[in-house]
Amino acid sequence: MTGASSGIGRATALTLARNGAAVVVNYLKNEPGANEVVAEIQAMRRNAFAVCADVTRLGDVSQLVLAALQNFGGINILVNNAGSLIQRAPIEECSEGLWDAVMAVNVKSVFLCSQSVVPHLKRQRSGRIINISSLVAKTGGTGGAFHYAAAKGAVNSFTIGLAKDLGEFNITVNAIAPGLIHTPYHDKFSSPDRLNAVVQETPLRRLGEPQEVADLVAYLASNDAGFITGEVLTISGGR
Repeated sequence: MTGASSGIGRATALTLARNGAAVVVNYLKNEPGANEVVAEIQAMRRNAFAVCADVTRLGDVSQLVLAALQNFGGINILVNNAGSLIQRAPIEECSEGLWDAVMAVNVKSVFLCSQSVVPHLKRQRSGRIINISSLVAKTGGTGGAFHYAAAKGAVNSFTIGLAKDLGEFNITVNAIAPGLIHTPYHDKFSSPDRLNAVVQETPLRRLGEPQEVADLVAYLASNDAGFITGEVLTISGGR
């Protein structure tokens, strides 16, 4: 899975391992975090290894997929979790470079990883692709997050379209759109006042936890979810 060194990615990697999966822990910058995840999985007596790869680059993605095939002999589940707001900016101050970077990490990565994995899933006529989107695809976000909202909207459309293309091969494609989840991401991009305001806007009156998203990923990856595809499932406490 991509972006697995912290937050939702970390919780998901550990949860998939608990459910019996061997896990490729992808990271870009957080090597210590990725190594910690690998160590925790190995302590469960499950297989895992970490791979540094920039999933916005085809060459890196190809090496990531090759590493999975060489170490595990096949691929059954792809979780596209890598993504970032990168920087809040009003539209007047959003440079072409920032726009392209947000689209690359949130959309291009999903395309490249899916494109690289699909031939292997087709050959075995089974598989799961699960994309981590965001509630902002519906709400538009706030405070200079319009580029991130647009990117996650593209992830949702990509998910639905790809599900139609791959259904005949018994490959399901779904997305999960979290609301505000208590992760290091929001330590960087959301102020305490903003977090408190979101809690008040949320019917369940709390932030979500990474484990709650991870459990939903694990369900979509399981045999129990075999007739669910082309869906964008919101997990937001009612927001």
